[in-house]
Amino acid sequence: MADNFDILIKNARLRNQTGGLKEIGISNGRITALADHIDGNTKLTIDAQGNLVTESFVNPHLHLCKVYTRQMMDEEALTGYHAEGMGKAMTTIELAARVKDKYEESWIIKNVRRALAQAAMYGNTHIRALADVDSKARLEGIKAVIRGRDEFKGIVEVQACAFAQDGLAREAGAGQLMRQAMELGADVVGGIPWIEFTDADMGAHVKEIFDLAQEFNKDVSMLVDDAGDAGLRTLEAMAVEAIKRNWQGRALAHHARAMALYPQPYFQKVAALLRQANMSVVSDP
Repeated sequence: MADNFDILIKNARLRNQTGGLKEIGISNGRITALADHIDGNTKLTIDAQGNLVTESFVNPHLHLCKVYTRQMMDEEALTGYHAEGMGKAMTTIELAARVKDKYEESWIIKNVRRALAQAAMYGNTHIRALADVDSKARLEGIKAVIRGRDEFKGIVEVQACAFAQDGLAREAGAGQLMRQAMELGADVVGGIPWIEFTDADMGAHVKEIFDLAQEFNKDVSMLVDDAGDAGLRTLEAMAVEAIKRNWQGRALAHHARAMALYPQPYFQKVAALLRQANMSVVSDP
C-alpha cells in the first residue's frame, strides 16, 4: 500500500552522500521516508532539481531588538568593538546603547518582522533572540520580540531571551524589569555578568540570573568575558552555577573572547567544567 505524505521532495542532493539524487517523504513535519524513489500520495511535490537539501540554519545569538538600527548609532560603536586587543568592548557597548533612548515597540516590531521574514527566506528557522531589558530599553524590545515570536510561529522558531544588557548590580531596577519580562512570556533568561564593576557583583549577577531561571523553569544564556582580559572568570562561574543547580544542558555561554588569552592549565579547567555542565559556547563575533 502506498504511503501518504504531506510533502514529497524529488531530485534532492544530500550532504556527505555519494550516489544519485534522493527522494524525501515528509509527514507531520518529520522525514518519514528517504530513498532513491518513493511511491506514495502527497499533498505537495517539490522538485529540488539536483540542488542541496539540508537541515535549516540555527542562529543562537541574535540581538533582534537592534536589527536595522546601525544608522542610529555612531560608527565608533562598531569599530571600537572589533579593535585589536579587545580592549574597548565595555566602552563600545555603552556607545551602542544610545539607540535605546529611542526604543518603542511600535518601530522595533517592524524591524523584527523584516528580519524574521528574511531569516525564513534563507533557511534560518531557529533563532535565540536577545532583547535588552534595562532602564533605557524598558520592556519595549522584549515585547516586540515576543510579538514577533508569536506571529512567526510555525515559520521560524524564536526563543525570546530577556537580556540584562546593562547589568543588574550597576543598573538600578533592572532585576525587577527582568522579572516583568519573564512574566510577559520570555523563553530564556539572559545575563552579562562580566559587565559589572566588581568580582562580587559579577558573581551575584550569575546567581540572580539562575534564580530567575529556576523560578520560571527557563533556560539561561549569558554573554561572558567579552574583552581582552585574561582575568575575567564569569564563564567559569556560570558553569559552576549550572552544575550546582542541576541546570546541565540548559545554559548557553556567548562570546567568551577572553578564553583566547587564558593560560593553558586554566583553559583546560574551564573546558572540563563546560563538559560537566553540558554547556555550549557560541563563539561570536
